[in-house]
Parts: sequence; structure tokens; C-alpha cells
Amino acid sequence: MPFPKVNSASRISLIAFIFISVTFVFVKFRQVCSVEPFIRDSYALSWDNYGYYLHLPATFIYHDVGIENKTWIDSLNKKYQTDRPFYQVAPGQKNRLVNVYPVGLAVCNLPFFLGGHAYAKIFGYSADGLSPPYQWAMILSALCFGILGMWWLRKLLLKFFVDRLSALLLLLIGLGTNLYYYATYDNILPHIFLFAIDTQILLLTIAWHERPRAKIALAIGLLLGLITIIRPSEIVWILIPLFWNVDGWQSLKEKIGLLSRNFFQVVLLVFGMVAVGFLQLLYWRYTSGHWFSFNHTEGFDFFRPFTIKVLFSFKKGWLVYTPLMIFCIAGIALLYKRQKNIFLPILLFFLANLWFISSWECWWYAGSFGQRPFVQGYGLMAIPLGFFLSSASAKTISRIAVSVFLTFFVFLNQFQTWQCNHDILHRELMTEDYYFRIFGKTSIQPQWGSLLEIDRGNLPPLDSAVKNYSVREVMHADYENPDSSIPKEFVCDTLGDGSKHSFRLDNNNPFGAPFKKPFCELTSKDHLRFRLSASVYAKNDLTDRPFNLVFTMTGSRGQSYGYSSVQFDSSSVKSNQWTKVSADFVTPEILHSDDVVNVDIWNNGGSAILIDNVKLVLYEPK
Repeated sequence: MPFPKVNSASRISLIAFIFISVTFVFVKFRQVCSVEPFIRDSYALSWDNYGYYLHLPATFIYHDVGIENKTWIDSLNKKYQTDRPFYQVAPGQKNRLVNVYPVGLAVCNLPFFLGGHAYAKIFGYSADGLSPPYQWAMILSALCFGILGMWWLRKLLLKFFVDRLSALLLLLIGLGTNLYYYATYDNILPHIFLFAIDTQILLLTIAWHERPRAKIALAIGLLLGLITIIRPSEIVWILIPLFWNVDGWQSLKEKIGLLSRNFFQVVLLVFGMVAVGFLQLLYWRYTSGHWFSFNHTEGFDFFRPFTIKVLFSFKKGWLVYTPLMIFCIAGIALLYKRQKNIFLPILLFFLANLWFISSWECWWYAGSFGQRPFVQGYGLMAIPLGFFLSSASAKTISRIAVSVFLTFFVFLNQFQTWQCNHDILHRELMTEDYYFRIFGKTSIQPQWGSLLEIDRGNLPPLDSAVKNYSVREVMHADYENPDSSIPKEFVCDTLGDGSKHSFRLDNNNPFGAPFKKPFCELTSKDHLRFRLSASVYAKNDLTDRPFNLVFTMTGSRGQSYGYSSVQFDSSSVKSNQWTKVSADFVTPEILHSDDVVNVDIWNNGGSAILIDNVKLVLYEPK
């Protein structure tokens, strides 16, 4: 039967909220307390989390926003980030370093950081920014934002649905999606913070349209600015207040009139957004010398998004690992008939958000459970989910069918979260074969690892893995009969390795033996391995005169990715004799099949050398 009408003050949704909140706290504390090195080895503040957090100790403890004094950062890295690469910064101006992670999450964490700092000083802990009090402070900060987000979600849902349905929606979002993982096991990443703030933006948007007030407009602007300096792609949330209550041309005209009548409040909103966003611009200006400094190794490919992979791939498909969202998407269509005034803003947001998420070149978002950048939008997506469930409950057959699916999806999410936390479900290398091999399993067999994608950072030596590959030579340059692409003035016709000809690399011609070919012309498989070898001759001692064998991919926008360079100990090249050198490379995750493979020899030491018998051997998976 349909969900009964009850007073919104009923306590069913409150009980659901309390249950979810207690669950979040219990699971996180169990994780921290059961993993002995969690605090000791700074699991909480490592990798990307370390980058987001680093703004706080740099500013408030070491008073060194640009990390000009490398002593303190080297000390922290040595003590707490052992065996982890320090990739969170890029070179800036005046000996400063630019943190590649935005400042917004540090703003959210600031009150908890200051509390942790005070606790460290009072109780005798090292007040260095990474000792246990600071880590616990960030854990508590994330838990508080997660609980606050669920509280605001309850308030939002009760504006649209009866208490019983609101309680169900809370349980589904909190326990049946990958929000659960990012509210517990990996909660210091920005997603749960954004989930809370974005849900509050929804509440404020509704409140402003019910009764326009200056303080609400300013609050919306401040929060829009904050989420943008947490993750710049969150700018898409401006579509919500902009198109709220717009369902056609007439309502659009009415919305323009409403904004015109409250022009001062619109100015306040824009002012709040710009004022908060200016914090990031000031940081970039100070550290890099530029008002805009985007230093991530990946970028956006807006004209060739990876939408199908983002939604359906077994590597990291949103609807594969969070299938509950299928009902949310179906619910958007129902809004057109049931709640037309919010259909357009939710549809526009969903499409724009999907476009942004799918356009990011690292579309699988590194090690994670499911598609984590969707998490922050689950407060909004709960609304169409509610309308879908309300519609499905009208008939007995559909209610039973949907209930079965919902129960399965919640159980699946909980079980796969457990698998992920126990390293059964891989956070980055999943394949369809491996997915179905581990489906429902509580343990894994070592041989199943062969079903995963290759681990590019932990590959076996090429010689030991050659049985798994078909081998063929794709380039051999001996310069005996050079074609028109080889500059004749740099061809030596008096000395070669077992021949008369070779090729000279010097300051005027530092690159030699280039190989360029679209990936799709080399293979239809997911990766290739290469071995580049060459004979090198030098008349003079090459000590401190390096040369490199270089590999990179070139994308459709001309961007380079997957760069790898092997620098040789030039002292191993003896004067006046030929020395053979070689290097092995593997392609990165290929973005598009027509991206170009580039292999080259780079003489970046300046001293002239000769190269000959340059060979590139391709290893294609069988």
C-alpha cells in the first residue's frame, strides 16, 4: 500500500538518522582501533588526504604557507609518510611550493585542527601537525560532517515526503550507496564534507524561494564558493539555485523577475561566492605568482568524456558498484509529472555533473570504491529516488519487486564495502572476469590475481613474463639507408656499430630515433610493453652528462601522459667504444585508442654521442 500520511514530527526518520550516525561512528572507531598502525603510520592523513590537509600545519604551525623552509616538511615526511611519495606539491615562485590540492577542505577542518593543536600542547603530544591528536581531530571532523549531512538530508526529505518514506530514504542513502564507505572507512576525503554542504545548499535554496532574504542569499553564495575551492567541478551546483522552480518559459520569466526584484540579494550571493573563492586565488598568487595555477597531472577532456566507462565498466562503473542509483535516475523522469518545478534543475545538474565527472582523464579516480565523485550529490539524488519509491509503492507487484531489489542492493553495497576494506575487491584494477570470480566470496585465491588489470607499478621483469606476450620488432634504425625523415647533416658516415653509419645527438639535435604510432594501430589489447635498446658511442668521458630513453603517450588534445624516462649512468659508457643500453616501458591506462605512443632517445647532457642499431620491440598480451 502507499506510504501513509503522517506528521513530519514523527520519530521514524529520527530513529533512522540516529541509527546511521551511530553506525558511522562505530565503524570508523572500529577501523582505527583494530588496525594497529592506523594512527602510528598516519593512515588517516596520507596520500591525497595529506595534500588537502597540509595547508593547515603550513599556515598555523609553521607560518610557511609556501613551504619555503623545507626542513619541517622533510621532517614530517620522514616521520609520518615513510615509503610514500611526496607528490602533493609542485614548484612555485621564489623557492615556494604550490600545493596541488585546493584550500577549501582545510577551511572545513580548521576548527577541529585548532582543537587538535590545543590538545597536543596541553597533553604533551608533539605539536607538529601530524601526531595522534591531529589525526583524531580530522577523523572527528569527517564524522561530524557525515552526521551533519545526514541530519540535513532528513530535513530536506521531510519537505517532500512523509516521515516513513524519509526514514527509508535515509537508510538507503546512508547504507545502500558508496556514501557509506566515504562516511566511514575513507571519510577524510572531501566527498562526505561536500555531501553535507551540498545538502545544506539545497535547504537554503528552498528556503530562499519560499521567502527571499539577504542572509540566506549570502549563505548560499558563501557555500557555493566553499565547495568550489574544495573541488572546482562543484561549480555545477550553481544550477540548483539558478533554475529552482523553473519548468518552462513562463516560469523562467517569473524567475528572472524574482531575481530582478531581489537584485541586491543576488549581488550578495555573488559577492559571497567570489569572496570565498578569492582565498584560493590568493593562495595561487602567493605561491605560484599566477592567479590560476592548476598543477594536477590529469585534466579534463570535455569533448571526449568517458561516460560509458564511468557508468558501466567493471573497473569503476557507478551503476555497477552502486546499482541503487538506477532507481534515482529513473526517478528523475517521474519528476516531470510529479514535481515539475524541480525536474529541470535536477536534470540539468545530473547531466552537467555526469559530464564533469566523466571528462576527468583519471575517470576511475584512482584507488576508491565505486565512483566517489558522485557521493556529494546523493542528497539531491535522494529526491528523485523518493518519488520513484512513492510511485512504485502504489501497486503490490511493483512494491514487492522494488523491495526485493532494494534489499539486495543494500546487502550488496555492505558486502562489497567489506570486500573492499579486506582487499578482496580491488580499488583500482578490477575487471569483469575478476568481479564475477570474487562475487560473494569472503576470501581469494592467489591465482585469481591474474584476472586483474596489470599492476603497472609492480610489474614482473619483462624477461620473466615474456611467455604471456607475443613479441615483435616494430622499429630498427641502423642509419645505413636513412629515409627523408632523418636529418642528413646529423648522420655520421664513418663510424657505426658493425657498420659505417650512425646518428649524432648533441645540443643542436638532442632527440633521436623517434617512434610515433597510434595505439590502436599496434594492438586492440588494454596495454603493451616495450623494450628500447640502442648502441651508444662517445669520444669523450660522459660523467655527469646524462642521456635518457623516454616513453610517453599523446592524447587528442596534445596532452602528454604516462611519461616515463630511464636515465642512464653515463659513466658506464666507455670512451671510444660502443656500449649497448636498453630500457623497458609499459603503456599507462589508455584514455583513447587513437592516442599516440611516443618513444625517443633524449641526449640532455649536451656532450655529443652517436647512436646506432636502435631497436624497439613490442610485447603484446596473448
